[in-house]
Amino acid sequence: MKKFSTILLTLFISISIFSQSIPPKREFRAAWVATVTNLDWPSSNNLSTASQKQELINLLDELKADGINTVIFQVRSESDAMYSSSFDPWSYWLTGSQGTAPYPYYDPLEFAVEEAHKRGMEIHAWFNPYRAERSVGNYTTASNHVTKLHPDWIFQIGTIKILNPGLKEVRNYIASVIYDVISRYDVDGVHFDDYFYPYPPNHMTASTTNNALDDSAFAADPRGFTNKYDWRRDNVNTMVKQVNDTIQSLKPWIKFGISPFGIWQPGYPSGITGMNAYTDIYCDAMNWLDNKTIDYLTPQLYWPFGGGQDYGKLQPWWADSVFANGRHFYPGHAYYRISAWTSASEMPNQIRLDRANSKVQGGVFFRAKNFPENPKGVTDSLKNDLYRFMALNPIMSWKDVIVPNPIQNLRFEKLANGQAGLTWDLPATASDGDSAYRYVVYRFSDPNIQPANLDDPSNIINIEGLRQSIPETPPTAEGPYYFVVTALDRNYNESTMSEVITVNPPPIPALIYPENNSVNVTDTITLIWNYPDLASSYRLQLSRDSTFESSIVFDQSQLVDTFQIITGLDGQTKYYWRVNSTNAGGTSGYSAIFSFETGFPSTPTLFYPFSNTPDIPVDTIFSWHPSQSADSYDFLLARSSDFNTSSLVLSETGITDTSYSVNGLNSYILYFWKVRAYNEYGFSNWSDTWKFRTVTVSDVEDEVPMPDEYTLEQNYPNPFNPATRIRVKIPESGVVSLKVYNLLGQEIAVLLNGYMNPGSYDLEFNGSNLASGIYLYRLRVNDFTASKKMILMK
Repeated sequence: MKKFSTILLTLFISISIFSQSIPPKREFRAAWVATVTNLDWPSSNNLSTASQKQELINLLDELKADGINTVIFQVRSESDAMYSSSFDPWSYWLTGSQGTAPYPYYDPLEFAVEEAHKRGMEIHAWFNPYRAERSVGNYTTASNHVTKLHPDWIFQIGTIKILNPGLKEVRNYIASVIYDVISRYDVDGVHFDDYFYPYPPNHMTASTTNNALDDSAFAADPRGFTNKYDWRRDNVNTMVKQVNDTIQSLKPWIKFGISPFGIWQPGYPSGITGMNAYTDIYCDAMNWLDNKTIDYLTPQLYWPFGGGQDYGKLQPWWADSVFANGRHFYPGHAYYRISAWTSASEMPNQIRLDRANSKVQGGVFFRAKNFPENPKGVTDSLKNDLYRFMALNPIMSWKDVIVPNPIQNLRFEKLANGQAGLTWDLPATASDGDSAYRYVVYRFSDPNIQPANLDDPSNIINIEGLRQSIPETPPTAEGPYYFVVTALDRNYNESTMSEVITVNPPPIPALIYPENNSVNVTDTITLIWNYPDLASSYRLQLSRDSTFESSIVFDQSQLVDTFQIITGLDGQTKYYWRVNSTNAGGTSGYSAIFSFETGFPSTPTLFYPFSNTPDIPVDTIFSWHPSQSADSYDFLLARSSDFNTSSLVLSETGITDTSYSVNGLNSYILYFWKVRAYNEYGFSNWSDTWKFRTVTVSDVEDEVPMPDEYTLEQNYPNPFNPATRIRVKIPESGVVSLKVYNLLGQEIAVLLNGYMNPGSYDLEFNGSNLASGIYLYRLRVNDFTASKKMILMK
């Protein structure tokens, strides 16, 4: 029977894959952003304000790109606050010191709301209602923490502290915290997770010594209950209702959701086993549904298909239960467990099963940080397949079904940031007093747009929180493209479409600076072009090849400024550049091609000491080949290849020769060196970095005597194929030249050419690219000249 069920499930999912090939237009796609223990954000509790902000921006950008439309942002994990609060101290996980505000000051929740709304995303403030300390003694709690102000409200079980759910004062405190947040912040939702009464092994059941901890609270306020376990569940239910009443009294459009443990009771549905929320943590989700005290339910269904916690059984059971009570069901998915699961298709198949069930309106993923990690390629599956089109959040019909009026005066123009984009005016106020809260931007390649075309999510190019949009580069360069925009109210009711606007590709840019055929261009150059009417971005190409078919050194699109600063070019080199422009209507052709020549020196090439050479004397003359147009050189010597300050041995500037003498290096040390050239137009690039090791002390004591005469030895072996070695001995410092010639006197190789110290040098000549025959090699140093013959025989 089990095998038959598995076959049916596989067949069902396969059919669903085919039938669900186009993602739905409406779907709740959320990710939990956990702040406790720096799980998702911030990555550390000692980051600067700027780093915290940038990390959150990067995370929101990632989630938006992956198809997520809602973030569930943890703002209170241990009776602390990721926002400015008069009830709870600043979170330890934000600043490393509970009660200490960020410096420079900012409000993370305010910033998160602003950034999420900019992206057209919902943000739900996530609270742990009861947890006070997850690990007692892990850090010092602030003087205004609830555990110090109201120790009589607290249970300690093992190393955790929680607020006593049986106390009316605790319920009022939680409701006040929620009221404070929703009154001051424009959040779209309030969210609780499953930390109610403590989880095993710290649970409070008849079999544990913790069971008596709330006896006095039960005796003081039984509220007609004789069974303490029913009373505990009612404590939670009463708190949930009180929070919901608080929301409804202040901002009824705010959504209230809870994510309980994924098993309500054992046997629900049949075959499900394991810990359950009802008896272990006194969490009765059916009560919240029956009494309509929540808007959505997100049970944590963190298991794969099959087994005692079968996703294929739990999801339909929860879906039926939630649907029967007229609320939304968004199952919780274990994104953090994907890497441990056997199949890469497990999570995609769960999403496909969700979509095949009309009683499921979306899903929530734990955790946000796993998205950029792309476990088993699932993020790619979302981005490129399951979530490849944006989705609007589902409408909660019990809140509001009045659609907003359409937007007014849609136009395409230059925006305040200098880019061209769509912009529009607010719609007229609807009959319920609502105007618009978000906007949907649609793009089409045909001007004949009908209202039914808006049902296809592939036409959505963005959901905006502001009254403007800079559409992404269209799929083809040729335009025009056609756009309409609709308005969304807070409940995602959608207006009718605006008028259709046509957007044509922008004109071709004109290059301005440097002028064509410019010479003596400096080492830092700013390329400038004009602003073509209604351009949004540009592509700049820079090449050594006038055809741009090879030698491309810079090629970047999506540039938003009409200039680009370029560094790192080669000196004494001719370059070619061109630009095109793009907007929502397409891409222009390229501009005319301009050229310029750099005037700063060419990059030096090093000569001696050779790279990867051992036994270099501690007193050494460094030499390099002259750079074209160089007036002087800078020289760096260090003990590490990155030339950091702590490893730097020598830094000399303004050297007018192509050699530099260094004395007193340490014995048996690995050194790194490089050189750059300078003239009035700037600096060349640094040369390659060469490294060498100095001679050891014992080598100095036992070294072979210095040559007392110039010697050019016969190569060995001779004849050779394809390589041979040539030894030269130099008794005095000087400019050394060792070159190879054919019998016609044509130079075919340079083995040495530069200033060298006295010593014996063993060199290799490789003739693999030469024909068989007789070759000459000639040594010149100071007043000495010698030549010998060698035979290449293949």
